[in-house]
Amino acid sequence: MILLISTLVLFAFATFNGEKNVEKRRNDISIMQNELHKNDSIVHSALTKIENGEQLDIPYSQLPTEPMVIGYRHPRLAVMQPEALSFISTGQSDMYTHFKSPTVYGNNFALDYSEMVNPVQLLFGNFDLAFVIIYILPLMIIAFTFNVLSKEKELGTLRLLGAQPIAITRWLLQKMAIRYILFTLITLIVLLLAIGIFSAKAFSEPINVIGLILIIAAYIFFWFVLAFVINIKINNSAKNALALIGLWLLIVLVLPATINQIGNSIYPTPSRLKMINEIRLIKKENEEKQNEIMSEYLRIHPELAQENDDLKLGFWHNYFASEKVMEEKTKPLLAEYDQQLQKQQDLISRFKFVSPAIMMQQALNKLAGTSEQHYNDYKKQVFEFSTTWRNYLVPMLFKNEKITKAKFNKLPKFEYQNRISSDVWINFLGIFLMCPIILLVVTRKQLKDKSAQTLSL
Repeated sequence: MILLISTLVLFAFATFNGEKNVEKRRNDISIMQNELHKNDSIVHSALTKIENGEQLDIPYSQLPTEPMVIGYRHPRLAVMQPEALSFISTGQSDMYTHFKSPTVYGNNFALDYSEMVNPVQLLFGNFDLAFVIIYILPLMIIAFTFNVLSKEKELGTLRLLGAQPIAITRWLLQKMAIRYILFTLITLIVLLLAIGIFSAKAFSEPINVIGLILIIAAYIFFWFVLAFVINIKINNSAKNALALIGLWLLIVLVLPATINQIGNSIYPTPSRLKMINEIRLIKKENEEKQNEIMSEYLRIHPELAQENDDLKLGFWHNYFASEKVMEEKTKPLLAEYDQQLQKQQDLISRFKFVSPAIMMQQALNKLAGTSEQHYNDYKKQVFEFSTTWRNYLVPMLFKNEKITKAKFNKLPKFEYQNRISSDVWINFLGIFLMCPIILLVVTRKQLKDKSAQTLSL
């Protein structure tokens, strides 16, 4: 009864808290989208008046018929909507923004995606389902299983069990199996109830929900296997508890932190400040060679040159010619930055099989769409869209074309795509296959030698 109530309270609160965070994210996005629609309505109304021949009391720098006014003052919103299972793991979602408006001006590859976050919240983390599953469930399993065998010894009933025709190792295995089935059923039923009450839309992705159920079952199984091994090897309640708590600290806290620190030490991320400073130096160098750059740009892009002889080049013409040169010169900087991040992620991926907690965290983050890989890919998609945005407007600038209602309605729109695989099945197999390996390595003698199966009475 205590197990049922505690599981119900933990899962219900974690699901509610996770869904509340997701709802806040949706509301923030909705506010930005409403603001964009409001601004678009004003621009559309102004374009209608201009096309009807009406005069507008607007300075030239704000005329919506100018491509650069639209490109700079009225950019599109690049939104990363939450996934159906985003409530299960906060992941990196509290570290990064979920909407950006890349303009035709500025270095869109150097946009800052970080959010202002409460440092106390960062220190203690978020109370979501991932936290409950990875950190608290193992402690509940330890409390539920640490003295299954040693209790019989301390009560004096182990000798009676030894007199029975069944080996004590097999008896312990059966008892653990019953507890595993009971614990897993309670956990999964409570999980599904909590999801149904607080975030029923998650069931729109049945494959991911099934994957979530299976990987939780595998994670619970891993901790029951550890408890089984400790019960056989130590067979003392106090020592069992200490050993299992020590393993919990090692697997859940020490190993993930160590691997992450190793990754940061071997493959440190290049300084963002250094990258920005180098970009500024490149800009200064480009300003000194402005005429050369423009001539070369028009030679490479003759389709952008105006047909008349009276070629008037202004700020925006020079800017985009310089920007193209700068992008070419900054490619090595960006490549180095991306390579270091990729190396860090590859290192963690190689060593994740050392700790089931790492596999669980990665699997839950990817199911939720809140992993580091998801946000890095979102940045890439925003940068790709910024290129599309410029490519739509820059030719109009060089050809001296104006924005009309028809062209405004055809402005490029950003659509986020989840291009990151969840890998939930790989992580499920990784956790599940660790269990028989542990059993074979640690309890090989007890499983083979029938005389050893009686243990020490």
